Amino acid sequence: MEWYVVISILFGGMVFFILTGIPIAFGFLITNMIAAYIFLGGIPGVISLVMGAFTSITTFTLLPVPFFILMGELIFHTGLGLDAVNVLDKWLGKLRGRLSILAIIMGVIIGALSGSTIATCALLGTILLPDMLKRGYSKRISLGPLMGIGTVDALIPPNALTVVFASLANIDVGQLLIAGILPGIIMSAMYFFYVVILCHIFPNEAPSYDVPKIPLKEKVMATVTYLLPLGFIVFMVIGLIFLGVATPTEAAATGTLASFILSLLYKRLSWGIFKKSVMGTIKVTAMIFMIIMVSSTYGEILAFTGAASGMTNFITELKVPPMLILIGMLVVVLIMGCFMETVAIMMITIPIYMPVINAFNFNPIWYGIMMLIALETGLITPPFGVTLFVMKGVSPPEVTMADIWRSVTPFVIMALLCIALIMFVPSVATIVPNMMGMGK
Repeated sequence: MEWYVVISILFGGMVFFILTGIPIAFGFLITNMIAAYIFLGGIPGVISLVMGAFTSITTFTLLPVPFFILMGELIFHTGLGLDAVNVLDKWLGKLRGRLSILAIIMGVIIGALSGSTIATCALLGTILLPDMLKRGYSKRISLGPLMGIGTVDALIPPNALTVVFASLANIDVGQLLIAGILPGIIMSAMYFFYVVILCHIFPNEAPSYDVPKIPLKEKVMATVTYLLPLGFIVFMVIGLIFLGVATPTEAAATGTLASFILSLLYKRLSWGIFKKSVMGTIKVTAMIFMIIMVSSTYGEILAFTGAASGMTNFITELKVPPMLILIGMLVVVLIMGCFMETVAIMMITIPIYMPVINAFNFNPIWYGIMMLIALETGLITPPFGVTLFVMKGVSPPEVTMADIWRSVTPFVIMALLCIALIMFVPSVATIVPNMMGMGK
């Protein structure tokens, strides 16, 4: 059977089951089992598929996932993350557009811990949007940062989504985690300066208001008390990986241990919070592992039937520059992001894309960073980005979809510019791994 027929059957089956409303992972599982029965020799093929599914999640590289999720749950439920945000809020003072800037800062911190653009947008929209609009902020300066900062979620570690991507793409977890730091800082800085410059040119976008004057001593004390300890957790993860002292799995474990210790020291860790954190970790981890299982079996079917190699050969033999093909692949991801969540897109595209990336001898870390940005940007791309509808759901009635589209468009453009920067200046994604002797 031709490769394009196999891919059409698999993709068509997935789309059909997704449209029925059943969970994505189960839709993929049913499709894979049917495909295994057809292409892998009936019942023996299905049995082989099940055995391969269990093998795919019994791997050491996936251990950081539950650790990172538990770390984020603890920091969120104990309020340590919000304490750090409040400290930064004190330092902002009377800076014009301070609530929009605070949204960017909160988005970086909360997004890095949760790894979910949609969850970050919903949380920030619920907490900050009413206050922004009440203080006379324009819809453009209010809505845009709340949605746009989600594109940084998959870049700033610790982040479970990056671990999942690295596992599915079969690339080094530590490299990908570290490589996202500089692009994440660049994107956050772009958003920050966009807000500052816009508020400077158009002061009415964010009217200034009185903020209680806080003594310098109080700011310093709050920083030492609440911000530096959170930096200790980050060091226990990223610092140990960067220094080569620990593997990503070991660093995730030490980071989680550090979050436990801080929760105890601040007397925030009650039995209820512990139970809530563990249950949240179990639910998210089970979902992610289920998705990894069905994605790996999907890749095995593509490999066994020759569909993956057939598509790879077809693409590499095209009389088109490889860079143009890469751009086309990223555009497809952006379009899919308008209709699907990031992990589902990764499940569909990575088993098809990675053989092409390897065939062109592209640096997988360089490609991975661009892919992560594209995955998150697709969620905020008008008119159908999933995050846009989440924002509409948490916004007051006077906020229209047109307002949301106008507000988020500059952030989509900046995210695309960041992808272009990485594409034409690869060192942006590879310089930090190279500094630690991990880059290729």
